[in-house]
Amino acid sequence: MGENIHLLVLDDEENILNSLRRLLITEPYGVFITADPAEALAVIGRHKIKVVMSDQRMPKTSGIEFLAEVKRKDPNILRILFTGHADIQVAEDAINKGEVYRFISKPWNDGDLKMILREAMQRFDLVQENRELFALTQKQNQELQNANAALKNMIEKEKAFTSTVSHELRTPLASIKMAVDILSQCLQGKIDISQAARLIDVAKKNVDRLARLITDVLTLTRMESGVEKIKLQEAQVNELIQELALVEKPVAEGKGLLLKLELEPFLPLVPLNADKITQVLANLIGNAIKFTEKGEVTVTSHFNKEKDQVEVRVQDTGRGIAPEDIPKLFQKFKQLENSASKVEGTGLGLAICKEILANHQGNIWIESVPGKGSTFIFALPHGEKKEVSRG
Repeated sequence: MGENIHLLVLDDEENILNSLRRLLITEPYGVFITADPAEALAVIGRHKIKVVMSDQRMPKTSGIEFLAEVKRKDPNILRILFTGHADIQVAEDAINKGEVYRFISKPWNDGDLKMILREAMQRFDLVQENRELFALTQKQNQELQNANAALKNMIEKEKAFTSTVSHELRTPLASIKMAVDILSQCLQGKIDISQAARLIDVAKKNVDRLARLITDVLTLTRMESGVEKIKLQEAQVNELIQELALVEKPVAEGKGLLLKLELEPFLPLVPLNADKITQVLANLIGNAIKFTEKGEVTVTSHFNKEKDQVEVRVQDTGRGIAPEDIPKLFQKFKQLENSASKVEGTGLGLAICKEILANHQGNIWIESVPGKGSTFIFALPHGEKKEVSRG
């Protein structure tokens, strides 16, 4: 049996089957001819049958019953009924009920039969093409809707981002302007030198905050847009942690905190950008120290063999974070309210950390229990990567 079988013929009369074999041997489509209904149905399961032609009167089943079974197996197949004059009314009823595409009377005209079968093949192909075109159109429409929704979402996010940036910029600018306005009164002798010094300090702090905000916004924008490409080189994470600990340890001790390092020896080298990962470490350790009033901050390193990645944990003994607040942590300009202390920041630090880790094909997440502290964990994949650009 050839592989390109598109026409299936079922009839119980051997002379009719032989006549059809001779008639259809030169047709451009593959033909399978049989007198066994079970064998015919099995062929449908193995080949892409386009047209089935069946005799009406057969000892094991009727043509209508057989074609109804064909329809159940594959409703796309075009079904043609071979029938004698006495069964024409049956054939017409079958057509009206949708069981049969059309019928052919016996005896048939060879030329007419060939033409009917060719037209049936063409109709099948046309319907199939239309069905595929419709499916493709639906898919493209859905993709367009998704793209429009994504664009709308991006525009809304950009509007919100721009609005927030504008607000964040106005706040320090307003403080600077206020300080300058009051200082101008100093020239008129309306305020003393000590008051002027305090106002200069306020202005300086706000200028510094403004500079940090602009730097963070530009950094995050460059990374998200893919403009900033991160070059990676194999390095030892423990060395970065130890170098940063020398800077952060005095800060922790100044608050009466203990900064502990529990580093797994012989960690494998991982591809990373030392400056960027140091920035992540500085943010996480710095935040842990800021938001911990007593106790300790512990930095742990570990190689997860199962996931083939180096993991760094920064654990504190602070107040912890409520479960409903955790999803907000890595969002832009999100700073959780803390009634005990208000720590100034741009609200972009963790968002930048997340973006840096994404550019390293890594990940960052948090584990926290209110009242028992928080643990920030980030993972760097172990493998050779030279450069990563996202956008």
